[in-house]
Parts: sequence; structure tokens; C-alpha cells
Amino acid sequence: MSNDDERLGLIETGCAYWFNDSEQVRSPFPKKIQSEVKRKASQEYKQWLGNLNEKDRQEVDDEELVGVFEALLFGEALKLIDKDDADLALTLYHPFMPRVGDVVNDEKRGPSRIVERRMEPTEDKKPSMIVILETVESKQTWQTEFMLPP
Repeated sequence: MSNDDERLGLIETGCAYWFNDSEQVRSPFPKKIQSEVKRKASQEYKQWLGNLNEKDRQEVDDEELVGVFEALLFGEALKLIDKDDADLALTLYHPFMPRVGDVVNDEKRGPSRIVERRMEPTEDKKPSMIVILETVESKQTWQTEFMLPP
């Protein structure tokens, strides 16, 4: 991005993307913390931009700017949520994964609602998400596992 106005415009664009549901993403940010997350992440982002020297300002590209702002946005959100809300933390760490309450259509069991999910390391210590589901029709519970990126 060529100037500071464009770089700061990323704040509004990034928040609009992550705070509103769309075809691409379902917002992982609870409405009640969005304004505070935006305020704090914006402060941190502006400070980060202010610490860049002229050479860095010329070399930083759009992808890096987006990555920095998103890292700040999610980091601030994690600081603001209830520390006992493990499921919301999972949503913030993995915003594209299925969530509690979602219905999935399993080939063998039919429609099933996610009732719980948690992180567990596999035997080889790779991160894995365990998802507990309940079939809509019979109310039987079953589980599946997703390997997560480190």
C-alpha cells in the first residue's frame, strides 16, 4: 500500500470482513467485544506502523499488513473473552472450523448437530480437534476428529 491513509483503511476493511457474516466467513467475534477489539487492535496496528522506518514502509506489502492487523485483531479478542470459555477461544483460533450448534450431514448417520468440541494432541503430538455430535433423528452421539495445522 502506498500511503498511510490506505494502510489505515485496512482497519475498517479488516473489521468489516471479520465482524460480519458473509459467504466467505462467519464472524468468530462476539458482538459485545467487537468495538473494544477494534479499538485496541487499531491502536496496536498504528503503533506498529509508526515504528517502521522509511525502508520498511516501502518494502512492506499488502499481505504482510493484512497479516499483522489480523494477528492483532485476534490477539486482542483472546485477551477480552472469558478465560473459561474454551469453545469461544477455539472459534477464535480456528474460525473456519465447524462450531457447537452447527448441523452437518454425515453420509452414514444423516444430519447431526455438534454438541461439543475440544483440542487434544494426537499420539505424535499434532493438534487435533475432537468434535462430539448428536444425530438429529435418533439423538445418538458420535465423534470425529480433525487434524489442525500447527
